[in-house]
Amino acid sequence: MKISRFVGATNREAMRQVRLALGSEALIISNKRINGGVEILATDETALPDLDQAVAPPAPQAAAVPPSQPPAPQAAAGPASHAPAPAASAAAAPAPRAHSAMGAYNQAAALSPQAAAGPLADDALAGLIGDLKGSLEGRIDELLWGNQLRRSPQAVTLFQNLLRFGFSTTLLRAMIKTLPELSGTRAAIQWARNELVKHLPVLPSEDGLWQPGLALALVGPTGVGKTTTIAKLAARCVRRGGPGSLVLLTTDTYRIGAHEQLKIYGQMLRVPVHVVQDVHELRRVLDTVRPDQTVLIDNVGISQRDRYVADQAALLAGAGRRVERLLALNASSHGDTLDEVARSYVRDGGTPLRGCVVTKIDEASSLGAVLDCAIRYRLPIHYVSNGQKVPENLLFLSAAELVDRALAPMQSARPQFAPTEADLAALLSITQPEESPQLAAERRRQQVLLPQLLTQSAGGDALGMDALRAAVTLLDEDPVLSEGYDLWHSRAQGDLPAAVDAIDHLRRVAQAAAGDARAPLVVHDRQPLSWQGRRGAWAGAAWFDASGCPLAAAQQQAGMADGWYAPQGASALAPAAAEVLLDQIAQESDDAALPPWHVFEGGSQALLRALSAQGRCWVSVCGARMRVYRGDDAYVASAAAQQLLLQPVPGACFGHLRAPAGLSGDAVAWWAGLGDVSLRARGEAPLPVRLLCLRAVNPADGRVLRTWHALLGEAAPQDHAMAALAVVLRHECHAAWRLATPWLADAKSREPLLDRAVLAAQLGLAAWRLAQDPALADAARVAARMLGGQDGLGMRQSPAALLKLYALKELLAA
Repeated sequence: MKISRFVGATNREAMRQVRLALGSEALIISNKRINGGVEILATDETALPDLDQAVAPPAPQAAAVPPSQPPAPQAAAGPASHAPAPAASAAAAPAPRAHSAMGAYNQAAALSPQAAAGPLADDALAGLIGDLKGSLEGRIDELLWGNQLRRSPQAVTLFQNLLRFGFSTTLLRAMIKTLPELSGTRAAIQWARNELVKHLPVLPSEDGLWQPGLALALVGPTGVGKTTTIAKLAARCVRRGGPGSLVLLTTDTYRIGAHEQLKIYGQMLRVPVHVVQDVHELRRVLDTVRPDQTVLIDNVGISQRDRYVADQAALLAGAGRRVERLLALNASSHGDTLDEVARSYVRDGGTPLRGCVVTKIDEASSLGAVLDCAIRYRLPIHYVSNGQKVPENLLFLSAAELVDRALAPMQSARPQFAPTEADLAALLSITQPEESPQLAAERRRQQVLLPQLLTQSAGGDALGMDALRAAVTLLDEDPVLSEGYDLWHSRAQGDLPAAVDAIDHLRRVAQAAAGDARAPLVVHDRQPLSWQGRRGAWAGAAWFDASGCPLAAAQQQAGMADGWYAPQGASALAPAAAEVLLDQIAQESDDAALPPWHVFEGGSQALLRALSAQGRCWVSVCGARMRVYRGDDAYVASAAAQQLLLQPVPGACFGHLRAPAGLSGDAVAWWAGLGDVSLRARGEAPLPVRLLCLRAVNPADGRVLRTWHALLGEAAPQDHAMAALAVVLRHECHAAWRLATPWLADAKSREPLLDRAVLAAQLGLAAWRLAQDPALADAARVAARMLGGQDGLGMRQSPAALLKLYALKELLAA
């Protein structure tokens, strides 16, 4: 056997040399730390026969007979002249397999001299060496895993965050081993999200399930909601094909009243319900079902440890026709319990599971464990159940929607069953591994040359590497800038997502970031559009949280001379502006945890009445000449505002804005007042609304710098500070959309109009935020220096500065 020695600065480097020289199936003999690095002794598995020949004795001869026993009789004739002795037979028997490297070593050492001198079977030797190899590889894997966590702070934070969301350490280790070098926690979370979406199995479409002649059984433990889920599935089936397309069966004769519950659902849906107790009744009922009818089978809940699991699988397998099985997984169960349930039903001997239905997501603190189970056992998720209502609480969600729900910020207190940063720091508080000389030299070279290359100014000074990395980290941690980077990077790779998918994703990101503590704001705007030499109109929206921090771009629509384009479809005739706004408000209000404030400019009385009738919370910025009524007296808005009691607006209200409405935050005092007025139209009842007056005042001399007026629907709370913020954000969002227009008007654009519009909207919002938010001042300063300027970043330079930051992120990640 030829043994090779490999020396590397780290375990990873030494293992890389082993794989290059001997392949991925190399046998590791020893691994120890030496001066200057790590030494690994390894050999190729093809050398094992040589080892067998070296260890095995010559061909066995007749065993020596103890003096106290008579000699064994010789064979009369034939080629075999010696019979094997019992001792030789015992020595040839395979040795039990060891469960650890030390166990294998102890087994080999415990062989008696007589046993060692006898013939050692090949499979025994191979078993011992295989156990030793597996144990050593496991140990090396543990060391590499620990080294990776110590080297990468992002890996530690990502590991902790995903553990908190309920994912298993097994899945996280498999994921994080492929984690690229990223500059921030948010970038790592986004990478993990994409990996989970890529590997989470889901049903591609509902049509793939509801095929004529489908026989579908729901199986799982007790109490997971199988009967309720069967009723919801039955309602979906009836809605698709009518009552005559469905037959319900139940094998649950154990629980009291179980089949009566299903019969009640059957009566409501007007479909037949049959109770079967054995395979013969099941076959008899299925023989009466038409080939085009769907059969849904409700089964008795069985503990995953009950022997009847296999009996139930045999019952369904003997139905005389193929019965597809879906496993019901309770999202509120512990991860180990879900793993045991899935393993039991996957290995019950029945027909393979088609997939799973996730139940009780409304009761689960996190969805990580159930998604982890679906990935591990490759169970495509067909539906998720989020309540007891039949048939409403059954959702068909994509992989992206499921992962976004699983990674949504938790609103409860800190989890008690996940390690904290202090816990992980204590576990990783061992000596950092030495850095290889090559890597250290490359890192020093990058630290010297990269800042000079990117930030050289007229004065000859340059920003340091720490400042560059800090700027990229700020970019990664900000939701608007990081989502803009993802879209920009996708376009650079020629893979810009479709508008409907991008908007859906951005909306989920915004709703998750907004939380459910205070209502967010959705600001709507309309801009003139120039697209490939043609002119039109561009209508868009953007999400902000209750403090005024931008979250993501939202619904985008565009109108050209040849028609109107929206993510939901195109039409030859452009709708009226009021219809476009109503559609955007409806799209952005669906599935929101709290009804958002919708902020826009203008709007006819018909539009405002329609929004009030729908119960929307709206703010309409209006002109000073807007006609309103106080009692029976008519006023213009500016005159009615003279009668309002103005109150100071806290300065913290505009904390995310460096210069609200173009005014320096330190040199402006803000005052706002709210009062009840009404709108009147011929033939219509008066519409009660509120009038807002917002003033920016010079605190030095009391001079009024700017005045705004707005109308608020009755559904909007009596919050003058929130209303003032909404009006200022409407002004700011209009500025952000102006920054986005040049990106949309790019003559070289090859993408569809709306796909490009989503990209432009997100980049415009990100560029505006980079210039306006004081929290991003350090990143803005770095971007300004990369443009050749000084520390200040103006609004006009922000689009180019944003792209410089994105290019810097690409360069640092390379």
